Amino acid sequence: MASGFKQLLWHERFPGLLIILPLLYLASGFASSRFTGRQLAAFERYVGKTYWIVAAEGRLPSFHSAPSASADSFVPQAKESFQITEMVEGSRQKPYYYKVRFDTGRQGYIDVDAFLEQLNLTLLTVDPDHGQKIRTARQIEEESRREARIRAQPWPEHIKEAVLRRQAVLGMTRREGREALGKPSRTTRITDANPLIGTQEQWIYEGGPVLTFTNGLITRIQPLEAKRE
Repeated sequence: MASGFKQLLWHERFPGLLIILPLLYLASGFASSRFTGRQLAAFERYVGKTYWIVAAEGRLPSFHSAPSASADSFVPQAKESFQITEMVEGSRQKPYYYKVRFDTGRQGYIDVDAFLEQLNLTLLTVDPDHGQKIRTARQIEEESRREARIRAQPWPEHIKEAVLRRQAVLGMTRREGREALGKPSRTTRITDANPLIGTQEQWIYEGGPVLTFTNGLITRIQPLEAKRE
């Protein structure tokens, strides 16, 4: 009886409060009521992971400055990366947003539905330049090993520098010429050479120079066009 009397007093003194309280309860629970616990757990698995942005059909994904569809939006640069730092509640229309931090330090928000729609389209789990970066790293490593090998050779210093620049110079041996320019496209022996001069042969490089060796040393370097003439 006392309990009913107190409820009556509350209703008389604060007539709208009994209506507002249930609405507040519903408002606080609307976000979680749309998704099951299993779905929410699945959404959380993306937190802490890094993604890369690419253009799909000329379009890029957009992000918001706050977890709201009415907040200012911006479009990041292609190949930018970001990490999802946490999942936050949004509005009734967009219950959940991912808060992200770009590699530039900028922060943004993207609603969960938009993120899942763009995943593997404009949002990739692998750096699109990953393969190229690996190839570049290998090239740098190979070049470093090549330089160390050439520096260790007992060749004159100017020969080493030319080989490192991949440039042929007069006086190089066959080995030095191969180190500088690689294997020639074809080789020819000069049969009508003056016997007093010695043995001569030419190394011809596709799109490159023609090297003339006399007794094993480079004595002439010609452009390929000059050889054809």
